[in-house]
Amino acid sequence: MPEANSPRRPARPARFEQALECFREARDLTDPETSPGVYGVILHDIADTYRDAQDFKEAAEHFRQAVSYKERADNPGDLATTMTALANTLASMGEAAEAREVLERLAGQVPKIADTERRAAVLHNMGLSHEELGRLGLEGAYADAVAAYQAVLALIDGESDPGWYATVLKDIGDAYASQEMLPQAHASYTEAVRYTRRIGETPASLITVLIALGRTSRRLGRLEGEAEGGAAVNGSVREPGASQADAGVPGAAPPSDASPADTGPLDAPPLDVPPSRDEP
Repeated sequence: MPEANSPRRPARPARFEQALECFREARDLTDPETSPGVYGVILHDIADTYRDAQDFKEAAEHFRQAVSYKERADNPGDLATTMTALANTLASMGEAAEAREVLERLAGQVPKIADTERRAAVLHNMGLSHEELGRLGLEGAYADAVAAYQAVLALIDGESDPGWYATVLKDIGDAYASQEMLPQAHASYTEAVRYTRRIGETPASLITVLIALGRTSRRLGRLEGEAEGGAAVNGSVREPGASQADAGVPGAAPPSDASPADTGPLDAPPLDVPPSRDEP
């Protein structure tokens, strides 16, 4: 008999339990052999419910099951949705290596997505997932993010959809900035500003991009002003003796003479841009 003061797992909210009951009944009424795609969708819903309840272990397991069934259905776009959700859940658990493996498998599915807009959205979500792995310290993840974002740019038209194009350019700038590749970040932010101005009425997202560009320009100015003692290796620039925070490393404390928001990407919801989603 457990001790009276032994820790107990907190109960899930009643609404989550109700949701799980509905999804489980729907799952039990579905034949996985004749309808593997539908079965996979239901498993994805179960996983989403566990994730909302902060039970990431159960969520990951059900996302894995959902992937296995969706792989048997002829819907690569829907499969991509679940694989992205699995990768994001694994990242939340700190399982960066497995998350990258899932994203690498997903890369093989992307060419099978016939709809160009959907393919671009999947690649964008992959880029966001790779950035999260970069923040977890996984080597090469930021470079993978840049590659995914650049693939998005090749699929979308900046003239007809400047908002989305500008958002992807800013994402590229953020990924470069996280690698301390300031010249490349500056170039991406500059282009992001140019496309954001084309949206029409001055969008709120322009403020975000201008701040990112301004901060990068200021950091480059400091480095160029101390060029004699600075360093530039493979396009990466950093002040000698600069702290991680001054270099814009996420999670590091800002220098004493800097604004608390001076050291990392400024996030704001872009306008006229398809949101990042991993729901089916």
